[in-house]
Amino acid sequence: MLAASDAFPVGIFLDAERHYSDLLGQVRKLAADSRVATYLVGGPVRDHLLGVPMHDLDIAVVGSAPALAQKLADSVGGRLTVHPRFGTATVRTPEGSRAIDFVTARRETYARPGALPDVEPGTIIDDLGRRDFTINAMAIPIGGEDSALVDPHNGRADLDTGIIRTLHPNSFQDDPTRIFRAIRYEQRFGFRIADATLADIEAALGGGALGTISGPRIDNELGHMISEAAPLPALRRATELGALAAIHPSMPTAAHWDRLEGWSSVPPGAPADGRKWPACWDAALFWTLTADQVASSAMKNPYRTRRARYIDTLKHRLSDLTVQGLTPSEVCALLDDPSSENFEPYALTVALAFAEPEAAERIRRYLTEWRDVKPLLRGSDLLELGVPVGPGVGEALTALRKARLDGVTNSRRDERDLVLQWVPRDGGRSRQSAN
Repeated sequence: MLAASDAFPVGIFLDAERHYSDLLGQVRKLAADSRVATYLVGGPVRDHLLGVPMHDLDIAVVGSAPALAQKLADSVGGRLTVHPRFGTATVRTPEGSRAIDFVTARRETYARPGALPDVEPGTIIDDLGRRDFTINAMAIPIGGEDSALVDPHNGRADLDTGIIRTLHPNSFQDDPTRIFRAIRYEQRFGFRIADATLADIEAALGGGALGTISGPRIDNELGHMISEAAPLPALRRATELGALAAIHPSMPTAAHWDRLEGWSSVPPGAPADGRKWPACWDAALFWTLTADQVASSAMKNPYRTRRARYIDTLKHRLSDLTVQGLTPSEVCALLDDPSSENFEPYALTVALAFAEPEAAERIRRYLTEWRDVKPLLRGSDLLELGVPVGPGVGEALTALRKARLDGVTNSRRDERDLVLQWVPRDGGRSRQSAN
């Protein structure tokens, strides 16, 4: 239980006070005016008690969450998103950097395993009882005199001992995506999944629980996993427990992750844009599946299918990259693929772990030296030099890039001279421009 002197919001959520104090003050006032009870719940409470930074705020409202969220949005000029089916809402501040999620305190029932729940309004105790793990089933009142930690499932004790525990034995049958969350929390915090909870995971996977939920829901959980600060331990654990094989039997094995030993949140050779590092892990996660397997899986979607095709092509070309005497332009011809929508560098980062040394060296040089090489001349320059309007301009730019990659040209003058060799010598405008 929290001390009375720690009544929210003074002194209890230090991160919240730095980044969210104004919004939480507004919520507290609006809740008092509306005569509804509000609680900070779930992850923010857990993270505060663990002493780690909070990255979001979740507020349970014993009343109408969308109504209170609307008042906050009006008060701060924020953007409101409402999900009527579940009585939830999100308010994002005008600058877009902060968001508060509101949920109507509710009870949930599941018509069948894996189905989305049916909901009805409830108390804060009801709301905590529907959550995934004891460590996420705690709440702290935002307003009023009572500052006691609401902890009906002994989540604080499990935090102190480092245990991931479900609230009831059917938890993974109700929502199999909790399997992935249990793994993430275990590895993120260095905790241990309780023996009974581990047995429930194994039973759920053995009973085909993942087959009861949609591909997008699985994909979403995998996306959270590869976005962890250190994804590899969670991916290894998911493999060890059989969670990945339950998605598709060709998903990676332990030997696959062994090849990526040493990867952290920043894979070796990854592009500098940190926002895209999860794309490297996405490529690693689906590296062992063929494009046809991805296309026939529950997680098929256009972007994943395009990525799978590029990975398929890349894996077949790794042997071509070992051929003696390849020029830089020939390496680029093997690895360039505009249809992959800029996915090449992330897939190639994974390929570095599986390629023969000579191929890996060429991939490194492609990523660091050759991929972004462009001609010094532009299309308008080629038109001035007499290249006819039409596809010939693109073909000439491609040829100029090849020449620059292979050291045939090193300056604009070199490129102009080369173009003039291609342009008919008819005394036209192109020759005049060159003089």
